[in-house]
Amino acid sequence: MKRSLLALGILSACFSVYADQAFHPAGENLTYGASGNHQSLISYTNNPAVGSSALDKDDWYIGFGLVTSFGVGAEVGPVDDFTEQVDSLITQLDEFSGDSIDAVEAIKADFDSFLIEAGDSGSAQVNTALSVPLFPIVWTSRGTLGGSLVLDANIAMLAQLSILDRPIEYNPLEQGTNILQTNTAAYFKVGAVGEASLAYSRPVVTLDEGTVHVGVRGKYYQVGLRKILLGLSQMQDGVEDVLEDELENARDTDVQSGIGVDFGMLWTSRNYRLGGWVKNANSPSFKYDEIGTNCDDPTLFATEQEQDGCYIAKSFANEIDLEENYVMDAQISVEGAVYSDSRNFVASFTADTSPVNDPVGNQIQWATASVGYATTSWIIPGIRAGYRKNLAGSQLSAVTAGVTLFKTVHLDAAYGLETIDVDGNAAPRMVQANIGINLLF
Repeated sequence: MKRSLLALGILSACFSVYADQAFHPAGENLTYGASGNHQSLISYTNNPAVGSSALDKDDWYIGFGLVTSFGVGAEVGPVDDFTEQVDSLITQLDEFSGDSIDAVEAIKADFDSFLIEAGDSGSAQVNTALSVPLFPIVWTSRGTLGGSLVLDANIAMLAQLSILDRPIEYNPLEQGTNILQTNTAAYFKVGAVGEASLAYSRPVVTLDEGTVHVGVRGKYYQVGLRKILLGLSQMQDGVEDVLEDELENARDTDVQSGIGVDFGMLWTSRNYRLGGWVKNANSPSFKYDEIGTNCDDPTLFATEQEQDGCYIAKSFANEIDLEENYVMDAQISVEGAVYSDSRNFVASFTADTSPVNDPVGNQIQWATASVGYATTSWIIPGIRAGYRKNLAGSQLSAVTAGVTLFKTVHLDAAYGLETIDVDGNAAPRMVQANIGINLLF
């Protein structure tokens, strides 16, 4: 898995711009959630109304990133030793030379039940998110702008393996060689989502009790989507090696463009705030390349393995979508927080009100709660801790923690609470980590 994470990081640097990082929250958002904390530069990329709320305390505000966030993560399904068992089966199928029914039955006893379990719920995913250097750029001015501009550029990417299971079969060949085979397939899906965005927000109602801010964000998307099926019997390398190869191949995937629009509102008072925003109100849509068609035409495939994958996809037509769209469905999110007069001490929550799909088809609907001290000192570190849970799809949850050093360096991590067994030891099903450097004035 480490090699796959490294490959994701390298490919992130090669892609173009930003992704709405629902599957990997950027920077301190991993701990704070998608809330508008003024001491966190990355929080200005959440609710599009949050930028001008800085005017509650100051007449101007400027911030930019050096590398605001780089993060990696991994997630696996509820199947013990998933990748290890898949690799072991690949080896057994490749090296099998037994000629007795007992040898066949021994392997079937080891793997038949695993294949059924893997087909039902087995998966392995790696993801990453990278801010383009200097972004986001925040410029807030009461006099010049009457509000705030937030310009952002990032990329996020994920790759996932799942299993389409078939039983193991014993096939004696005419030449006298005895082999084991299975029509089980490894199903790889890769999604890279880039975005460049510009948000404008301003206060619209000011009362003694507080201020209402509204904002709008326009987003330009670039999306690359790839999926391929590989038969386990034909795989010569382990899962991580093949996953890395598919990530490399993703660089050659056709990029599609699209437009998204967000709207937000935020009420800010002396010691609390409440807000909500609509993400991707226009629900932009992107297409995967069609698979499982025209398999007899070798000119359509770069390698024989890709052509074999076409036939395999066709054989699973009743279980997977040969023609698939990735739709960024509209989603409403809400936030709230209470804080001290200085706004350094803060307790906040955020929640998505409905599930949406990530680029590889997993449902996500995050809710977070956090507490923290957001530092404004070059000497005193900032600290934060929280809890996040996916209310849909995997239903995974995690504890989160972060620290800010010298007011510029931000470190955050999430450790999953659900576990699987790996080599006899309990391991979390989800881990994520971010590092970022940015400046606020």
